[in-house]
Amino acid sequence: MTERFGDNSTLAVDDWIETVPINTLVPDTEGLPATGATEDEVYSIASRLSQIRESIDLPNDGVYCPLCHIANVDLSRLRTPCPKCGKPLLQFDWN
Repeated sequence: MTERFGDNSTLAVDDWIETVPINTLVPDTEGLPATGATEDEVYSIASRLSQIRESIDLPNDGVYCPLCHIANVDLSRLRTPCPKCGKPLLQFDWN
């Protein structure tokens, strides 16, 4: 999640914003990785959640990297390499 609701409304397609992992704010959230999970576990769970979002038409979503904690409004970047780590970007809910 981002720091404030509506952070995406001021971003251009080339802008990236820092995100905060939900599991660090709300521990033991069902379906999310534990706070001590490995990067592989975090990415695997995030990828499965992204696949669910990808199966639904959600045009206001963006993309993010669950490892680098950055997000972008351009959904056309979905599954392209993260600019920091190279892992495929995943679908992200701004709300």
